[in-house]
Amino acid sequence: MATGNAGRVRFCQVGVAFFLMFGAVPGIGFANAQGAAPITVVQVQMARLQSQIKLSGTVEARRHSVLSAEVAGLVSELLVDEGDQVVAGDPLLRLRAQPSELMLSFVQAGRRRAEADVKLGRLKEQRQSELLQSQAAAQGSYDLAEAELNRAIADRAAAQASVARAEDDLERHLLKAPFGGVISRKQTELGSWVRPGDPLLELHELAVLRLTAPLPQRYFNLVDEGTEVQLQFHALPGETVSATISRKVTAANPISRTFPLLIDLANPDGRLAPGMSVDITVQLTGGSTEVLQVPVDALVRQADGSVLLWKVIAKAEQLQVVPAPIELGRSHGGFVEITSGPIAAGDRVVEQGNERMRPGLPVRILAEH
Repeated sequence: MATGNAGRVRFCQVGVAFFLMFGAVPGIGFANAQGAAPITVVQVQMARLQSQIKLSGTVEARRHSVLSAEVAGLVSELLVDEGDQVVAGDPLLRLRAQPSELMLSFVQAGRRRAEADVKLGRLKEQRQSELLQSQAAAQGSYDLAEAELNRAIADRAAAQASVARAEDDLERHLLKAPFGGVISRKQTELGSWVRPGDPLLELHELAVLRLTAPLPQRYFNLVDEGTEVQLQFHALPGETVSATISRKVTAANPISRTFPLLIDLANPDGRLAPGMSVDITVQLTGGSTEVLQVPVDALVRQADGSVLLWKVIAKAEQLQVVPAPIELGRSHGGFVEITSGPIAAGDRVVEQGNERMRPGLPVRILAEH
């Protein structure tokens, strides 16, 4: 029995010595016995934040047109196919125009007859003027010749208008490209009967593309036309393209409360096409203003898309954590702006170990950054 008691005494002595040596070491000792979770923390601070945001955008054709004919008719020539490149003024489609061609010939003949009548009327008027001056003809004869000349001139003007109208009608049987681009869709075929307004061909401009991105309303006054942006296209991995904002549309989307940003970008080599996606980094104004910010490592993103911080508080002489839902703003260099939430400068929030937190959990701080 004495031997057993001696062993228990020695065990207790070793335990006391172990506590005295390691009890104050984070992660070992009395704090662990109370279930406090080890964490590292960082202070929320007010500081200047480099002003830039990232937006997701879409590549679109700056100009896109669904082409149709102005008159009804039968498609007699289809001069392009899907994927064809065209320039402004290129003929694309022709309708059967024989009746219009015949009408044009008829009115052109009428114009030539009217021009001959004017020539003859002018000769008669000049002859009667000479006879009148020599008193070899009466005033009435001259007046009649002058009236016939004026009528011939009016008939010629009418004939010229008829020719112009017939030429325009014939011209409307030919569909031309209003601008350069690519035929993206063909919706008719040779021999089809078409009516005015029927969609026949779709034309997309490719020489200059337009990038659109939704700008959240909280950044509306921090982005100006002409602001520099950096573009990264998923179709061009590893490449960054510099551009500037062409337009900031001041009419918001009523559902998302975002404002469209428009960026016109030259596409001379044709490597980009409508429908592609692009990541846009926008440089904001107002970068000298101090904002509330934390490192991105302190953020905890929830399944519903919300974001929170775990704030460290002292309660009953013990450190605990409580959730603090926040709204985010700009980000740069590993820091992110806090635009709203129950957080103030100087608050300590969990930076490492935040994935294991729950409300009211006791914690002990291993380090503060």
